[in-house]
Amino acid sequence: MKLNFLDKFSDKCVFVIGDIMLDDYLYGQTTRISPEAPVPVVKIHTEEKILGGAGNSANNIVSLGAKAYVAGIVGVDKEGKIIKDLLKEKKIDSLILDDPTRPTTIKRRIVSGNNYQLIRLDYEQTADISPKLEEKLFNELKNRINEIDAILVSDYAKGVITEKLMRSIIRLAKDHNVKVAVDGKPNHLSFFKNCDLITPNLKEAIEMTGIDQDIIDMGEKLVNTLNSNVFITRGAEGISVFDKTGKHTHIPPLNLKKIIDVTGAGDTVIAAAILGMASGLDLIETATMANYAAGLVVQKPGTATILQEELRGVFKSEISHYLKESIEVKEKIIENQLDKIEKTAELFIKAYETGNKIIAFGNGGSAADAQHLVGELVGRFKIERKGLPAIALTTDSSVITAIANDYGYDMIFERQLEANAVKNDIVFGISTSGNSPNIINALKRAKKLGCKTIGLTGKKGGEMAGLCDVCIVVPSDNTPRIQEAHIAIIHIICELLDKHLSLEK
Repeated sequence: MKLNFLDKFSDKCVFVIGDIMLDDYLYGQTTRISPEAPVPVVKIHTEEKILGGAGNSANNIVSLGAKAYVAGIVGVDKEGKIIKDLLKEKKIDSLILDDPTRPTTIKRRIVSGNNYQLIRLDYEQTADISPKLEEKLFNELKNRINEIDAILVSDYAKGVITEKLMRSIIRLAKDHNVKVAVDGKPNHLSFFKNCDLITPNLKEAIEMTGIDQDIIDMGEKLVNTLNSNVFITRGAEGISVFDKTGKHTHIPPLNLKKIIDVTGAGDTVIAAAILGMASGLDLIETATMANYAAGLVVQKPGTATILQEELRGVFKSEISHYLKESIEVKEKIIENQLDKIEKTAELFIKAYETGNKIIAFGNGGSAADAQHLVGELVGRFKIERKGLPAIALTTDSSVITAIANDYGYDMIFERQLEANAVKNDIVFGISTSGNSPNIINALKRAKKLGCKTIGLTGKKGGEMAGLCDVCIVVPSDNTPRIQEAHIAIIHIICELLDKHLSLEK
């Protein structure tokens, strides 16, 4: 994923609709128990009022560098005015309608000491809003549909997102090719059919599906029920992604220093997700970004937001981490594999001195590595020299499919060796696990043909370690790091070979 996708956020506008609320934090110190009841006495020293619900999602969108327009309902009270003032302060455009029949939704938290929440007091009315208010909200969206890039529905089941309104939103969005992402409650599940993305947390997904063990079954049931892509957010375990084609991917969590407060993390996930979708990221890239955003926000107290630069920093940190992992793996190779690399180069040199050739093969990424090696030998690596005889057994699709069809996939390399290998040829098998059956079969056949066998593998070497004349083992369980090291080793072997050939001139 290229980091410049973050630069696209400034051109995006997201329409946020749903339950807007006020998060009210009362911070204090507890030093004694009340004489009136066995409860702590909290001496309040600070009060903080923050946008919650749909307001928090809109606030996250703005803090990530995009534009947000939020539509919702408040009561005719001072808290409703505070919400309107906070939106103006954050430069978030809005249509906030007054409903005299209900109070503004408030979540009041009393927090003591080091962010220890003692109690939460909720003030709310959860009945559906009137058809008149419903129509006004929808008309506002309809009037702005050509100005926006995506729609975020924040449904806390406080009455704003009715079945009629939700279905109208989805129809309108489909007609204008605008993405819709929903953070919704289980009791409204049927409302969300045909949205582009829904982001329940694990508890909500269990309630939505009635499945409490198998995350795969959970996700697949939601996809089939809603005809929607699904992110199941799993806190410290990351995000499980289910797309409408039936694919499942798990995004591991950000390496968290400490989880301080999960309040509002779902708002952050969906805000980041809808921006990713609007900016052209695929589903996995979108989930990765949303996962990192959530990982950042739970390390902050209260209902918090993250900045675009914080998110950019996480991606840079991730890249740095991968590079450091790669370096650590290579340092382990220096410690215990140098003699084997040197021995392999010597066998290559001897084979060419006796008029023999190199035959290389592997599966998947290892097939590409085998072809890379052969390309360096037949072409050139660093010096001008004659082409060296080498064959990759992974390039002839007609031969491979014929053998696989007639004899079985496990024989695709073995059968080619019977046709092409002669005594003292170098047979070079690559497998990150060291246990691929078609590689093992080929190496066994090579020994019977009198060839020298070299294995390039990972982990603990697998069956290849006890089979090859020389087995270079990359000591790692991480397949990408093993494959990176394999290419480095191939290059070193070629460089040692080139050096020998240059000395012979």
